[in-house]
Amino acid sequence: MNTITAVTNTACDAQEYRSSMQLAALHFLQRHQGEHLTDDGKLFERGVQYLVNAMDVPAFMADRLVHLAMSELDCLKRPVIGIDYGTEDSSTVGLVHFLTGETVLIPCRHLPARLQPPAAPLAAAATY
Repeated sequence: MNTITAVTNTACDAQEYRSSMQLAALHFLQRHQGEHLTDDGKLFERGVQYLVNAMDVPAFMADRLVHLAMSELDCLKRPVIGIDYGTEDSSTVGLVHFLTGETVLIPCRHLPARLQPPAAPLAAAATY
């Protein structure tokens, strides 16, 4: 009877350890996801490094725990904004929030050069 209790306690402790380390990984990812908006691979690597270096989690386990934590991130609640170049006026573009469908028109000159529509960089440069 004592052997069964010891095995059960060991299994529960191991599960509790994994779930607490996965939660630590999730909190780390939430704190740092804004630094990696376009590269989730870097965020994943940093999460694994955090668990291995700061929390002393074995590397083979850290990889899996960060993977599970990344699946729990609320990525869909991040604002996702796009640019609609198909407005009626060629001097404006629409900023579209994809989750709500809200669109705001802004002058092209307010966009950085890399986001200008193909014919707009010359026109935007001429206004300055």
